[in-house]
Amino acid sequence: MARTRNEKAFKDTRSKLLNVGLNLIRSGSYESVGINEVLRTSGAPKGSFYHYFKSKEDFGLEVAKFYHAEQLESARVILGHSDRPALQRLHDFFQTAFDDFAKREFTQGCLMCNLSTELADEQPAFQNLLKGHWQALGAEIAACIADLDKSDIGLEHLSDAEAGDWLLNSWSGALTRMKAAGNGEPLHLFLKTTFKKGSLGNV
Repeated sequence: MARTRNEKAFKDTRSKLLNVGLNLIRSGSYESVGINEVLRTSGAPKGSFYHYFKSKEDFGLEVAKFYHAEQLESARVILGHSDRPALQRLHDFFQTAFDDFAKREFTQGCLMCNLSTELADEQPAFQNLLKGHWQALGAEIAACIADLDKSDIGLEHLSDAEAGDWLLNSWSGALTRMKAAGNGEPLHLFLKTTFKKGSLGNV
């Protein structure tokens, strides 16, 4: 008689593997992360990887989905906080991200940035997935921008969607520079440039 799988234990172990994979890829690269390293770091039994994922590529795609789901939920909560002025919400979104990277001492990049740079132009499965993730996050930012005066962030000549993409592109570039600099100065410059002195005091 086949043994019934413990669904809770299965889901808990799978989530733990995804969390470990997320941290390892963020601190290194997708290519550098080995399956045995993931199992060893997570404490999962050796040889159990393929109970949860079909391949390393499948694992990488699921890590990206896992990260994106968390990121998008956070964005929706912060950017959709209707009790706060839109400009403040937009600032809070990027400031929260800054604070998260500060907790990591600016030693880990953004998973989406890292995977986009490493894999998007080489592996179609990652390219398609990441393209959708960037678009979804940009749409959340654009929805918030629709509720503010774009002149407050110097982007009145752009549509809401273009402004959202521009901010996301600029932030992503700052994240790349952050990894090279080893500090948060590029992110700080983004915040200082986007949210000019006094603008938040008016909301």
